[in-house]
Amino acid sequence: MTDHPSPAPASPLASWALAAICAVTVGLYALLACTRDPELGNRAAADAYYNQLVDGFRSGQLSLKHDAPAGLAALADPYDPAANGDFRGTVYTDTNRVHDLTYYQGKLYLYFGVTPALLLFWPAAMTGHYVSHQQAVAVFAAVGFLLGVWLLRAVWRRYFPATPAWLMLAGAAALGLANGFPIVLNRPDVWEVPIFCGHALVMLTLVALWQAVHLPEKRLRWLALASLAFGLAVGARPSLLFGGVVLFGPVALGWAEGGPARRRLLAAACGPVVAVGLGLMAYNQLRFGSPFEFGQTYQLAGERQDRLHFSLAPLWFNLRAYFLAPAELGGGFPFVEPARLGAPPAGHGGGETPFGTLAMIPFTWLALALPFAWRGAGRGLACFLALAAGLFGTAVLVLLLYCYTCDRYEVEFLPLLLLLAGVGALALDQGLAARAGWRRAARAAVVVGLVLSVSFNLLAAANRRAQVLGFEGAVLMLDNRVAEAVPLLEQATALKPGLGTAQMTLAVAYGRAGRSADTSARVAEAVRLNPALAEKYFDSYRGNLARPEDHLVLLEAALRQTPDSARLHSEAAVTLAGAERLTEALPHFEAAARLDPSNAGNLGNLGFALAQAGRVAEARAALDAALRLDPSLPGVREVLNQLQPATARPPPLLQR
Repeated sequence: MTDHPSPAPASPLASWALAAICAVTVGLYALLACTRDPELGNRAAADAYYNQLVDGFRSGQLSLKHDAPAGLAALADPYDPAANGDFRGTVYTDTNRVHDLTYYQGKLYLYFGVTPALLLFWPAAMTGHYVSHQQAVAVFAAVGFLLGVWLLRAVWRRYFPATPAWLMLAGAAALGLANGFPIVLNRPDVWEVPIFCGHALVMLTLVALWQAVHLPEKRLRWLALASLAFGLAVGARPSLLFGGVVLFGPVALGWAEGGPARRRLLAAACGPVVAVGLGLMAYNQLRFGSPFEFGQTYQLAGERQDRLHFSLAPLWFNLRAYFLAPAELGGGFPFVEPARLGAPPAGHGGGETPFGTLAMIPFTWLALALPFAWRGAGRGLACFLALAAGLFGTAVLVLLLYCYTCDRYEVEFLPLLLLLAGVGALALDQGLAARAGWRRAARAAVVVGLVLSVSFNLLAAANRRAQVLGFEGAVLMLDNRVAEAVPLLEQATALKPGLGTAQMTLAVAYGRAGRSADTSARVAEAVRLNPALAEKYFDSYRGNLARPEDHLVLLEAALRQTPDSARLHSEAAVTLAGAERLTEALPHFEAAARLDPSNAGNLGNLGFALAQAGRVAEARAALDAALRLDPSLPGVREVLNQLQPATARPPPLLQR
């Protein structure tokens, strides 16, 4: 293989197929992101944090156009999560939240990177249109994906023209649908905006580096663009900083080839990124009095942020979470649950639904075939792959040392790994050209890896969608916004029928709306799918029912599915007795005592009910048995003392 082979001939069919993959993928991104409500409660795009920051800039200030709640200043420690919780507000329902904003000297700031405001939110606001966080995430995700596809196609055409186009198309599909985006885009808000912006700018950096490597006559301008793009990426995500070492790749290549003067190459590589860095330092100095303070120290978050965030302690935990831990499989559709990570190390904030990329996205393993690309390759391909690997490695290293684990952080490295895997698939196919049997096996592995990887992403996306819809519906129910909650809960249970909490919340919603038949059906379905959780459901939802009769509907539906639950029989018995339906309650009292004979409370309640029904001898036997189990059981001795042979009317006392 030479460094300048003939490009692959243009194929209209391949071009149309690639365009279709891109269109479907970008459309899916928009559909997922732009149909979700903002968690921060900012239903109007103008109220989104980034637009409040832009309004502040346009008013001549670096803080948000959002007055800090007066009560914050009165707190002894405004950064105490327990103290500032009321000001941070409730997800989805509170419209004046300050959660995860930075509070400093009486003003509110955004610690999230400023670059998205400069590149998208501010230009859009100048046209009179505010971009929502959800729209911004979809835009940045699409830009990053399309740049990645451009790179993969460029590698294929230049270095692997003999490989079939479908392999390149498979790599493009993996770049778009196996990269975790379908999962993360179900929860797009202020947290995801800078991450996806940083990803798009890293991919732009890589495109510019490709051009700098392969167009020596234009190396300076492309290197300068790469430097600017990477500086802006750091402005979005400061954690990307260490990836800046890749900017010296074209410099070293230019020196080796005897290109432009070293000073000009160094100036192109360092000038723009240093200028952006100095701008960020000045921005921080003006806001917080320190060039190295981005505002996280003063963040109003669910946990204190004025602590050490990076150390070696979480290395192994994060490595398992990001690469090795498989998702939980099984159960009903969509068949996948987040990985079980176990207890995190001391000082670690825990995990937010990460998944092991090597375990669940087998297409990534094709990156191991990259050595085939080095066989006979010139400096251009080797240099480019080294640069992509450098960006991947530095992003991973920072995340492994961070005190929190999250699937949205995988956006910073997974697309790069998939790009390398796509090149690996091309290299493997070309490297096995003389071994037909092995080549067929390798192609089959590519197809299987792609299908499994995309399938996992789409199934995990459905699971995440159901979870967030169910969570939002539950929050709205707590706010008594039943009409808004019902369609969300219906979508959640349609996506994931086994989501018992959403089924039960929907049952409660139907009960409040007077739809008792639908309530019964939902409870029956929830308990049928998760019979072991029936009692847990009633502990959670008993207090949220509008009327006692709704409670009975739920209990009866559940008991049809789990007739051996002593707890549910006891609940039904007490509820019926409280409604003066003693005849119906007695069989449930008897069933509860029979199914759980060691429960003194069940025996005591049975004795009280039997006494009220005039069955004195049976009542005395049940009450005596209850006292033997628990001599201190309230009310039992009093009732026994009143139970003379001819007496059948003790005080109406029932204990839960």
